[in-house]
Amino acid sequence: MFKNLIISFCLLCIAITFSHAQETWSLEKCVDHALSNNISIAQAKIGQKFTEIDEQQARHAKYPNVNAGGSMNLNLGRSVDPVTNDFVSETFYANNFSLNSGVVLYNGRRLRNSLKQAKINNQSASLDIEQSERDIALLVANTYLNVIFAKENLKIVNNQLALSQEQLKQLNTLITAGTRPENEALNIEAQIALNEQNILAAENSIATALLNLKQLLRINKDIDVIIPDGDIPLRSDPDVLTMEEVFTSALNTQPSIKAAELDLESALVGVDIAESALKPSLNAGASIGTNYSNKGVFIDGFNTVLAQQEVFISNPAIVNLIGTDPVTLSSEQQVPIFKNQSYFNQIQDNLSYGVGVNLNIPIYNNMINRSNVERARLNIETTELANAQLKDNLKLQVMQALVDARTAKLQVKASQKSYDAQTAAFANTKRRYDLGGINTYDYIDAKNQLDIAQLNLVIAKYDYIFKSKVIDFYMGYPLKLN
Repeated sequence: MFKNLIISFCLLCIAITFSHAQETWSLEKCVDHALSNNISIAQAKIGQKFTEIDEQQARHAKYPNVNAGGSMNLNLGRSVDPVTNDFVSETFYANNFSLNSGVVLYNGRRLRNSLKQAKINNQSASLDIEQSERDIALLVANTYLNVIFAKENLKIVNNQLALSQEQLKQLNTLITAGTRPENEALNIEAQIALNEQNILAAENSIATALLNLKQLLRINKDIDVIIPDGDIPLRSDPDVLTMEEVFTSALNTQPSIKAAELDLESALVGVDIAESALKPSLNAGASIGTNYSNKGVFIDGFNTVLAQQEVFISNPAIVNLIGTDPVTLSSEQQVPIFKNQSYFNQIQDNLSYGVGVNLNIPIYNNMINRSNVERARLNIETTELANAQLKDNLKLQVMQALVDARTAKLQVKASQKSYDAQTAAFANTKRRYDLGGINTYDYIDAKNQLDIAQLNLVIAKYDYIFKSKVIDFYMGYPLKLN
């Protein structure tokens, strides 16, 4: 007795420790966690960031650009001095700076349409993220329901084992009293063994379902799900809804449809962008620059020098007077005084400015621009066909979902009817068995039929719940279990 108390206490401690280590998650918590950690959603968000960058770039493209530059050069041998523009044959150092700016005045509304297209693409990317989130939420709901179903199935097989054990207890009482043969206990014991196998299979199904849920949530810790009290409420009745009603709602609520419409709008703007290359463009620009050379000099005054030069007289009248010998002439000349100019003085004195306007008129560019226009128009047709295919697929999915939900609802009714009939049949069989009217084999067969009917009812029930949630998905309702 004391040993049993110790074992019970240890099991209780283990259960308490396990309950504290294991978290219980609701469907809403699972969905929120999946949306925050799903890889495909993270990739879609990165894709949207690209479109945000494109939009920002398109917005700033209409502003003037500004670029600065500079260089330092060491020249060896014969080269041109950038300050004096003279050829020099000695080593010198040069330095220059420049600042340029340009702006587009007109290019066929290309900048405006590019910004418009970038905004549309950004909106479409945002809707793609929303569609991915809805798809992941539906997948999480399905996986979550699989866990609940597996737990419900475990309850059923545990009850079946309890009933079999109770029946064995009663049978052993009858055997002891001599009213039943001992070999009938073997059939009940075989049934108990089968029930125990079913429990192991059910526990494995729970572990597998929880593993699938954890993989979908990308977590490693142990979690459990919250099983709603009572029946899970169903918002959509497939027998009341029509296909047109569900399809119309899906067209208005599914982000993928809105994203497809934006893709078509973007393709239309793409034609305008391509056609802008066929129109003239006008650009304006301005620049400022300066340079420095260590050979740069400036004139610091003049020196007066007497210069003598021999010249030959070619006038015949003068030749007759002085002869043909050269005549020496003297004159005063102003010779400049050069000094090295400082760095910052050169930078200031060598400043140069410039402004200009550039007009480009496309005449013939090897059919490049025309081909781009044709490609843009073909892109419109491709997008229209893709959108039509998307709507056709959505219509087929809605039709299939509605048919599946109606079939699942009928299956629940049929399974409930079968379960009720098997319950009544088993009750009658049990009374006959208790009275000794039938053997153990017939009793176990009737019980197995009841167990199968109960399991089929649970399967049909959760199948209908999920398919009803799929209708809620297309109707735009939030996925909840309460």
